[in-house]
Amino acid sequence: MGPTLGVIDCQVRLCSAARSMNVEQLSDSPQSEHGPSNRWWILSLVALAYFVLIQHRSLLFYVQEPLSKELSLTKTQLGTLDMAFLIPYSIAQLFVAYLSDRLQRRRVLACSLLASSVALAAMGFSNGLYSLMGWRIVLGFSQSASVPAIAGVMADCFSSKNRSTAIGVYNLSLNLAFITAGKYGGLFADLPSMSLPFQSLGIGPAELSGWRLAMLSFGVLGGIAALGIFAVMDEPERTERQEQKGLGAEGAALHVTVGSVLKIRSFWMLAIAFVFFCVVLNAHDMWLPRYYVEEFGMTNEAAGQFATIWSKTTTIVGLLLGGFLADRLARRWRTGRILVQVLGIAIWVPALYMLGSVTSLNLLAGVMVAYGLGFGFYVANLWTTTFDVIDPAARSTAIGYLNVIGIAAAPTTTVIGYLVDEKILSLGQAISGLSLVAGGIVAVLAVNAMTVLRSDYRGPLLETSPVPALPDDS
Repeated sequence: MGPTLGVIDCQVRLCSAARSMNVEQLSDSPQSEHGPSNRWWILSLVALAYFVLIQHRSLLFYVQEPLSKELSLTKTQLGTLDMAFLIPYSIAQLFVAYLSDRLQRRRVLACSLLASSVALAAMGFSNGLYSLMGWRIVLGFSQSASVPAIAGVMADCFSSKNRSTAIGVYNLSLNLAFITAGKYGGLFADLPSMSLPFQSLGIGPAELSGWRLAMLSFGVLGGIAALGIFAVMDEPERTERQEQKGLGAEGAALHVTVGSVLKIRSFWMLAIAFVFFCVVLNAHDMWLPRYYVEEFGMTNEAAGQFATIWSKTTTIVGLLLGGFLADRLARRWRTGRILVQVLGIAIWVPALYMLGSVTSLNLLAGVMVAYGLGFGFYVANLWTTTFDVIDPAARSTAIGYLNVIGIAAAPTTTVIGYLVDEKILSLGQAISGLSLVAGGIVAVLAVNAMTVLRSDYRGPLLETSPVPALPDDS
């Protein structure tokens, strides 16, 4: 009996050792080092979802001139429409971001995208400020679960060695969405009104103007995309979670997960910088096309195209280059990703000032090229700088709470609209003033890199020793 048990025990030990060797070999393989084999296919699907979502939330910017004329809206009221989206979008993430840390992200994303499509199409039948505002609120709630779900998918599909590069590629969809919405939203807005045959039934307006047709068309296409993504997207396996460590492999309760995020000082520094970033972004995206219509006499189509084609095209370069640089610097320094962000926003400071003060269209094109490059450097590393200080089981929650804290920037477009309506500032002066906010972003990121990041860091360099350090990283 004794010898037999000894042989069995020996066989069990050998099998266990073999399994361990297989696991080690798997973790050392290129697939395991960089993510699952279908990672780029999944990235293309979440990028398509983001492409649709950004079109839905930004289409208003490029049809605002005929919309405001038809519904007699002031610039202040147009600003409230942007805020009507941003506030529910941010507040809802107090709760819905956590869903993607526990539920299937593909289901969360598909439902969010489908609801967004319905809300946008319904906006096309609005007859006044309050109905538009109501559907913008629904749009905000609908989209609130989408970005945390995408962030979780991206973190699980790519490793710390290539995440910034992957997120840079993913964010190409952001720029293509703005270019598409700017070009074709403006094109729809310039179309003449169409009479509708079912007005006698009391359904919608008597005529379908161009801005209404834009919302209906983009909404229908979004619904088709939502169904397609749900049909073909696989749910990726969750990665980098560890039993008996942090929040564990299965995650934790809502209050525990949120608490693990909010106690990180570096997260708060990144969040403050993100609020300033949102101030600039909200004002830029809302008012720059209108500025070109009023200051340079452009059509809606021309203004939408000019406001996007130069900056969004070069943002693609910024995203790819910024992600590539950050992934390599992050292998040497804890501050590597933040350094790329600081460089990008430093470019913004003079670019934003010139954007609202230059009168030459050729020079403006060059300024927007610089703006786009800086945007790409920052955004390619927005999620990854957060992942470097957050428990892997709280990634979606953390990205959601960045948006929650970003609610502080929601009144930006309304405030600027009021200042312009009251002739306190011109649109050009308001846009130039954003350069001061960009300077604040640089300051906050630099302080984070030089102070609290070292103690909060939990990125890939923890696995290596000794850790190379910059002078401010020692």
